[in-house]
Order: sequence, then C-alpha cells, then structure tokens
Amino acid sequence: MRRPFTHGRIKRVVAVVLAAAAVGVHLGVSVPARRQRDEAREAFARAREVRERLRAEAKHLERRAAATVRAPSGEAAAARALRLSLLGATHGLALESLRIGVGAGQRGAAAARGTLAAVGRQADLLRVAGRLALPSSGVVVEQVRLAESRDGALRLELEAFSVRAPADVPAGPPRRGP
Repeated sequence: MRRPFTHGRIKRVVAVVLAAAAVGVHLGVSVPARRQRDEAREAFARAREVRERLRAEAKHLERRAAATVRAPSGEAAAARALRLSLLGATHGLALESLRIGVGAGQRGAAAARGTLAAVGRQADLLRVAGRLALPSSGVVVEQVRLAESRDGALRLELEAFSVRAPADVPAGPPRRGP
C-alpha cells in the first residue's frame, strides 16, 4: 500500500504551486508594470519634444519682439535709419562692391525695405549678417544669400526691413463681422 503523501510528492506539489504563483505574479504584475513604464516613457518623450518645440518658438518670438526697434516716423526718416543701419553693419570690414538700396515700405508693418550686396571674405560677410541679425540693429533680416560669383569671390545678398511703430501702421480696410 502506498502512502498518499510522501515527502518527495509534497515537495513537487509545492514546487508546482510556487511556479504557478510566480507565473501568475509575472503575468499579473510585471507585464502590466512594464507596459505602463513604456507608455510613461513615450509620454515623457512626447512632452519633451513639445517642450523643445515651444521653447524654440518662444525664443523665436522673443527675438522677433526684441528686434522690433521701431523706425522713426515718416518715410524718409525710416529709409534713412535703415540705410544707416545697413551701412553701420559694414563698418570696419574689408568689403568690395558694396551696394545698399533702401526704399520706403509700401504698406503694413515695414517702414522701409532695403537690400545690401557685398563681396568679401566669408568671415566678414557673415559678420555683416550677424550684426544685422542682432535685435539692437533695428533691422529684421528677411533673406540672406551667400553665393560664389563667376570670378570665385564670395558674395552676400541680404534683404531686410525696419518696423513701423504701432501708431504708424496704416489701418487696413474695415473688417466685416458680427
């Protein structure tokens, strides 16, 4: 006659029960916790991307707001101020074929629009563009092109404008609305 519960059989039953409990804990606790951890990592990465995008946008808006040194009232005064700003950015630099063209802004927030073209060393041309990009220059740089001319010299072509004071911005057509 066999004994119903031997010492070895009890050990095997306990081992099977413990193994089943370990599998249950793994499937019931560990797997959902890993899934939750991975979802939290993804949410954190998305939030970090949004934060960086908003930080870059805020920096752009701050630079844009700081760059809005207002042009003097009057078309001639605004054009003269822009011309002086463009000329001042070239001060002390060895540039050739310097051309500056300025005209009054036709409408909108641009008080005056201007172009600057120059030939020179890359460092000097980038210094000119950098000086004009500073908020204190009173100029908003619209477009910058660096190109090599036919004779191999490096050429800078820059388009910029100055901003009218809010009181000087002409009103647009009346808006229809509720």
